[in-house]
Amino acid sequence: MVQGTALKLQGFKMDTAVVEQFLNFFQDYIGLCQCENWPDNDTTETEIRNAFLIAQHVEKSLDRLQKKTVISEFLSVLNTHNEASSNLIKNCLNDPPKYILNKIINSNTRITQMDTGFRIFLELFSEEKLENYLTELMLEAASKETLLRNVTNKLPRDKILEFKSKVLLSQLKSSETDVVKLLMNCSQDLVDVLVVSLLNNELQYGQAVQLIANGIHEIVLLKDSASKTFWKFLFKVEDRYFTEMCIENSDIFIYIVEALTDCSKLLREGMSADSFYIELSHSELVGVVQKICSKECLKSLFLDTIKNYDNDLNYWEAML
Repeated sequence: MVQGTALKLQGFKMDTAVVEQFLNFFQDYIGLCQCENWPDNDTTETEIRNAFLIAQHVEKSLDRLQKKTVISEFLSVLNTHNEASSNLIKNCLNDPPKYILNKIINSNTRITQMDTGFRIFLELFSEEKLENYLTELMLEAASKETLLRNVTNKLPRDKILEFKSKVLLSQLKSSETDVVKLLMNCSQDLVDVLVVSLLNNELQYGQAVQLIANGIHEIVLLKDSASKTFWKFLFKVEDRYFTEMCIENSDIFIYIVEALTDCSKLLREGMSADSFYIELSHSELVGVVQKICSKECLKSLFLDTIKNYDNDLNYWEAML
């Protein structure tokens, strides 16, 4: 192999021995990628770590070859000296850490193996890299629920929400999902993700974001008791996301203020909210108003808007 390789690498500005070392290392990595049963339940944490370390080294080596402008020649030699198909080689070299992560996620192993994979990945790479990979792999994974359940233990909540948001936006881009139907049968987690998705300003998700905005508009205009759960969860969205949504979506904010005034009238008149579209206790109403008015720009707009629905401004100012 050395002689043949030396002959084909005459144009390389690299020592042939170094190229041979690269070839052997890459072939070991490709061999790992070809293993259909890796990882399995007997795969150790050390072996998973070594797999990521190999992938990391391959990634750096490819970058080094690219900078030396010999990447095409090297890959040509690699294909010649490897029995694996050119498509497999191309796929596993396209993004080595992602390829190994994907093998772990799609393996038929215990959930703990995936958990170990996430933990080791975060030790070697960044949270942002894991988030980006998982967003892409989520759309390919056989069990999205399994992936979500395990990743939630490894990333901060804001990263989890951004990750789930991108997954949702990607799904909305490629399907005719009825957002209103989602909102009528929502959970706190779904409303959190929808609000975060509404704040996404990436052009590729523009159409999906608009679908969410349209869905929320339809729900708030309905004023139907079936939307009571949506309102309940909306007011429990984390402060920073809720207030940013209000700032970025003034039309939705106006309907929120109107809903709060409707709720206050119900409370002041001592009426039952059983068949009403929104239900808050007085302390919950105060909490929402204080959340809104924690932002000076929203406070001013809130008080100005209240005047259009309620003459008793003192009632609201007493909450602040």
